[in-house]
Amino acid sequence: MGYRRKLETHAHLTRATAERLLTPEEAALYLGVALQTLSHWRTGRGQGPKYCRIGRNIRYPELLLREWVEARIQESTTENERFG
Repeated sequence: MGYRRKLETHAHLTRATAERLLTPEEAALYLGVALQTLSHWRTGRGQGPKYCRIGRNIRYPELLLREWVEARIQESTTENERFG
């Protein structure tokens, strides 16, 4: 493996290991919502943050939670229609 490829692989692994995977309980606490609300978003409404399934476990990448929240920042109440 060449030096450049080793650097690229290392950078990828560093980013992957630096990103925390939160449990549903941790994600609900992070978002300030009830665990049941997070579950409803995931199972029925499809309006919540993206998640991943690892075996039987649900995990929320912290980076995606931040991006999901940032996408919902508004300047006025008239923007509420965007998110239903």
